[in-house]
Amino acid sequence: MFDPNQRSKAFNFALKAQGSFGLIMGILIIWSFWALFFSDFEYVFIAKVLLTLISIGFALITPLIDFNESHATNPLWTGHARFHLVWQVNAMILSSFLSLYLIWFVGDIFSLGVVFCINYLWIAAFVLSMLSMPLYDGELNDINGVPPIRNTFFGKTIEIDRNVQAISGLFFISTYSLILVLI
Repeated sequence: MFDPNQRSKAFNFALKAQGSFGLIMGILIIWSFWALFFSDFEYVFIAKVLLTLISIGFALITPLIDFNESHATNPLWTGHARFHLVWQVNAMILSSFLSLYLIWFVGDIFSLGVVFCINYLWIAAFVLSMLSMPLYDGELNDINGVPPIRNTFFGKTIEIDRNVQAISGLFFISTYSLILVLI
């Protein structure tokens, strides 16, 4: 469903929200560099802010993208496939709430370690699913699914799957946060 006129308003809103969230994440990365070099914030606090935004993305952006006609109500998917998708997204939302609790209400190093484990489990599950696609005839996207991001570099258009982009960003920010906690 690459034509915006064929998508619902909710789906178009979700795609715009995802783009805006990516911009917010970029601004937060810039803020974190400023905070590292020009503020008195502790590195652990900076990591907690970054982990919080990751959790918010899992809890809000994922259901916005997946609970519409591109996924959960996709007429081309079987009911059982949609069930598994909703199950996975609900698990992601609940793990995000757990992460937020561990970050801000427990907040010790062990709890932050659990949050990192949760994030890396989601990353590993995605990578394993992507690498094993030939075994189950999987695809990163459907014809009526979420459109890729198109960027032009030096006159050449490159398409990036939104899941790959999001998981790559999650990996980068989680690893950056982990380094901040370990320093």
